[in-house]
Amino acid sequence: MSYKLITLTAGHNAIIPGASGCGYKEHEVARTIVKELEKQLKSVGQNVKICTDDVGRTKTAVWSNAVKNCNKNSASGRLDVSIHLNASNGKGHGTEVLFYNQKDLAAKVSKELSAKLGTTDRGPKDGKKIGFINSTNAPAILIEVAFIDNKDDMNKLMVSGGIERACNAIVHALTGKTVSGSPSTCENYKVVKGDTLWGIAKDHKMTVEKLKSLNGLKSDLLSIGQVLKLK
Repeated sequence: MSYKLITLTAGHNAIIPGASGCGYKEHEVARTIVKELEKQLKSVGQNVKICTDDVGRTKTAVWSNAVKNCNKNSASGRLDVSIHLNASNGKGHGTEVLFYNQKDLAAKVSKELSAKLGTTDRGPKDGKKIGFINSTNAPAILIEVAFIDNKDDMNKLMVSGGIERACNAIVHALTGKTVSGSPSTCENYKVVKGDTLWGIAKDHKMTVEKLKSLNGLKSDLLSIGQVLKLK
């Protein structure tokens, strides 16, 4: 499928931040993903526009403003994509894509994204009751990239090029084009509850000594939210 325009919106904003977990906030992570998606879509020649709302003071205002931003553009050949992160009090995991009448596309995005991230493919979900999805004047999907309150999901998304890989998958599913170059491994890692230096080093195939040296650490103590350099 070829689109004249793909609009991108990041769910929620700093006023209505959405879900949180594992030291992350949904609106911040969603904006990081949208920024990377914009870059990758442009790199394959896709016309793209960010329609994220940053001023709404209620949930309804946030998605309504995003819809207005999307609908300012011609509906002909347009696809509206909203980026979110799921949450279920630590009980859920995986990737899913909500749709209005784009079930096949939603299934394709969910399948490719989950495969690239290594998350569970929860598949396409009926989103007709979702305000953003049922209010745009063009086809729309809402991507729940991962569960923000699931440590395994967030580790896969936030370290070792996870966001780049996620965006690679979304771009390919939407455009059929592959972004050239491989995701950078020069990523940072944000410490979450339960982390240890030994565990982080093991997960990223390095020694504790090297990890401490890279970050100028004098002890093994870590703080939740602390950002560590991996390279």
